[in-house]
Amino acid sequence: MTAQPSPSQAVDGASLAQILLILRRRWRLLAAVWIATVAGVAVYTFTSTRLYRPQATLEIRPETPLVSSSDANDPTFMASRMMWENYYRTQESILTSPKLIDATLKALPEPVRRPLMDKPDPIKAFLEKLDIEKIRTSFILKIGYVDENREHATQIVNLLVSLYREDVNRQLRELKSGAVEVLSKETLPAIRKRVEDADQILQDFQASTGYVDFEEHHRSLIDTRRRMESRLTDLRLKRAKDRAELDALAAYGGNGVSGLFNPAFHSTRSLEPLAADRAKLASDLAKEEKLYKDRHPRVIELREQLRMTEEKIREAIRGTLKALETELIAVEGEEKALAKEVEKVERAMADAAKNVNRFKRLDAELLASKDVYNSYLKKHGETSATSGASLGSVRIVDDATVPQAPFKPRVLMNLALGGLVGLLLGIGFVFVTEQLDDRIQSPREVEAFVGLDVLAVIPRLTEASKAGEAPVMLDDQSALPEFEAFRSLRAEIVTRLEKLEHAKIVCVLSAMQSEGKSTVTANLAKVLAMEGRRLLIFDADMRRPSQRKLIGSPDGPGLEEVLRGGIPIEKAVQRSRIAGVDVLGAREGTSGAAELAGSPRFEETLQWARATYDLVLIDSAPVNQVSESPLIARRADLVILVIRERQTGRSAASGAKNRMLRLGVPIAGAVLNCALPHGGGYGGSYYGYYSSSYYGDGIDRPKG
Repeated sequence: MTAQPSPSQAVDGASLAQILLILRRRWRLLAAVWIATVAGVAVYTFTSTRLYRPQATLEIRPETPLVSSSDANDPTFMASRMMWENYYRTQESILTSPKLIDATLKALPEPVRRPLMDKPDPIKAFLEKLDIEKIRTSFILKIGYVDENREHATQIVNLLVSLYREDVNRQLRELKSGAVEVLSKETLPAIRKRVEDADQILQDFQASTGYVDFEEHHRSLIDTRRRMESRLTDLRLKRAKDRAELDALAAYGGNGVSGLFNPAFHSTRSLEPLAADRAKLASDLAKEEKLYKDRHPRVIELREQLRMTEEKIREAIRGTLKALETELIAVEGEEKALAKEVEKVERAMADAAKNVNRFKRLDAELLASKDVYNSYLKKHGETSATSGASLGSVRIVDDATVPQAPFKPRVLMNLALGGLVGLLLGIGFVFVTEQLDDRIQSPREVEAFVGLDVLAVIPRLTEASKAGEAPVMLDDQSALPEFEAFRSLRAEIVTRLEKLEHAKIVCVLSAMQSEGKSTVTANLAKVLAMEGRRLLIFDADMRRPSQRKLIGSPDGPGLEEVLRGGIPIEKAVQRSRIAGVDVLGAREGTSGAAELAGSPRFEETLQWARATYDLVLIDSAPVNQVSESPLIARRADLVILVIRERQTGRSAASGAKNRMLRLGVPIAGAVLNCALPHGGGYGGSYYGYYSSSYYGDGIDRPKG
C-alpha cells in the first residue's frame, strides 16, 4: 500500500485551494450579498438630504507676557500654565452656553433666525447642529454648523465666532484688571508683611544668642574639643607610665630584689651608681666566699658593705616612690578636670548645633518670603502692563466660507465603505453557509479538503436516475461514458497493484452509508472480469450485507457460517450474475460483526481467497459508523474510499480518512460517485462523461 500525507499536511498544503474552491462554489451568494449591500448604501446615499458644514478655525492659547519669566521653575509661571490649560478645557462649555447661543440668535437676520425660532426649543435645535472639533495639542478649535442651507450656516458660524471672541476677550481684560487690583491691595501687602515678620524673628534670635555667625562659633567649639581630647590622651598615657614605674619600684623596696631589672629602676639617676656598687660588692663577696670561710674578716667586711649599699638603695627608692606618687596624684587631678571641661564643650556644641539649625530655618523662611514677594511683584508688573492693551487669548485663524461639497452624505466614501462592508458580509455569509452545508460537489474539493487523489469520477448511472436510490449494474443499456468511468478506475487500480508485490486484495470503503460503495464494488468487478480475470467479491459488511442480493442469490449458506466454523469456505461461495465473478457474503446482518472480523477464521478466509482468485474486492462497512472496517482494511493490499457527490460531507470524509491513518491504514485514493456535470472536464472518465458527443453511434457498446 502506498503512503499518504498526514491530515495536517493535506490541510495546510490545500488551504489556499480550499478558499478558492469555496469562493468558486459560493460566488453567487457572495455577489448577491455584495450587490445588495452596495445597492442599499447607494439608495440611502442618494436619497438622503444634502447637509453642509461651513467651518471657522480659532486659536486659543495663553498670551505671551510682555515681560516673560526665564525661570521655568517659577511657581507663578507654572501656576499660570495650569490656569491656561484649565481655561482651554472650558472653551467648549462657553461656546455651547445658552447665553452665547441666545445672543447669536438675536443678532441673526430674520430670514436666518426664523427656521430656528419656529422650533419648540430654539437653543436646543441650534446646539444639535453645532459641531465643535477640538485639537488640544495645538490649542485649535474648529467650529462648524451643519445645515441644509450652506449660506445661512456660514453666516451663523461667523457670527457665533465673532460674539464668542468679543465676550472672551472682554472677560479676560476684566479678569486682568481685577487681578491687578487684588495684587495691589491685598496680596502684595500681605506677602510684604510676612517678609518683615520673618526678618524681625531672625534678628531677635541673633540678639538673644549674641552670635551673628553661628556656624563659625560651632566650628571653634569643635576645634577646642579636639585640642582637649588630645591633651586628655597625653595625660592618660603619662598616668599609665607613672603607675607602672611606681609599681616596679615599690616591689623592689619590699624585698630588695624584685624590680631590680625594671627599666624604671635604671632610669632613676640616684639609683644607677648605687646599683653599680651593689653589683660590684656582690661579685667580690661571691669570690671571697669561695676562698674563705664565713667567719673570715674579709667576708664579713664585704657583707657589711653590701648591706649598707642596699640600705642606701632602699632609702633612695623610698624618696623616688614619694616623688612618683605626688606626680601621679597631680596627673590624675588634671585628667579629671580636663574631662569635665570636655563635657562642658560638648554640651556647648550641642546647643550651638541647635542654634545653627534654627538660624538656617529662619533664614530659609526669610528667603522664601522674599522670593514669593518678588515673583508676585513681577506678575503685578506684567498684568498691569497688559491689562489695558487690546491683546486677547482668542484669535480667528480662518473665517467660515460657503462650502461647495456637502458634508453629509459623502457619496464616494459611502459607496466605498458599502462595497467593503458588502464584501465582508458576503464572505461571512459564504463561510457560514459552508459550515452549514459542507457536502462535496466536485473532484477538486476531494483533493483540497480531504487530501486524497481522485482515482475516478463515476457519473450518476442512467438507470439509477430512473430507479431512484436502488443499486444499478452496468448493462447493455448503459451509456458508454459510464463504462469509461469504471474502466478508468480499473486502470488506476491495476496500475497501483502492479507496483506492489503479490497484491490481489482491494478494499472498498465509504465514510457513511448509502454512498454507493456496494454498487461501485460490483461494477468495478464487472469491468475487471471483462479482461479475463477471475474475481471474488468479499462482502465484509456483515451488519448490512448487500452483494448477494445485488449480483448473487439470497439462498444458501453465508459468510457468518464460515467464520463460525460451521461449513467450509467453498460451500459459501456463490457464482454471481457477472461472468468470472464469485460472491462471498452473509445472508443477513449480525450484531457480532466486529468479533467475526477480528477472528482467525476471517484471516484464513482471506488467505484462501488470495490463493484461489486473481483479484479480491472487499466490500466493507462505513468507516465512521462501525468499528471493524479499519481492521478489515489493514488486511487489504489497496484501499479506496467512495465519496458520493452532494451527499458526503467534507468533515465525514476527512474523519474517515484520518481514522484510517491513525490506525495505520493508508488510503490509495478516492472515487467520486454519482457525479453530475459541472461544466468542465476532469481526467479521462470525467472528460468522457461530459463530452459524450465524442462517442459516435457506430461504436459497439461493451458486453458483459
